[in-house]
Amino acid sequence: MLSVTRAPVERPESPTLVVLVTALQLGLVVVVWLLALIPAAIAALTVLVFKTVRGALRRTPTVLPSSEDRR
Repeated sequence: MLSVTRAPVERPESPTLVVLVTALQLGLVVVVWLLALIPAAIAALTVLVFKTVRGALRRTPTVLPSSEDRR
């Protein structure tokens, strides 16, 4: 028969400490995600603004009707 050995001294976990450590871990995950997403969002917005401004400044060629369209 297998027996499970326990640590010689078992100390109960403090609920306050568990909540605090969990909150710190969650905060760290959020910070890492923000550090990864903010540069990507800034890059995407920069490309969008660049394309919009370039399209607005581009002159559209004036198309004159051909002699066949005037008939």
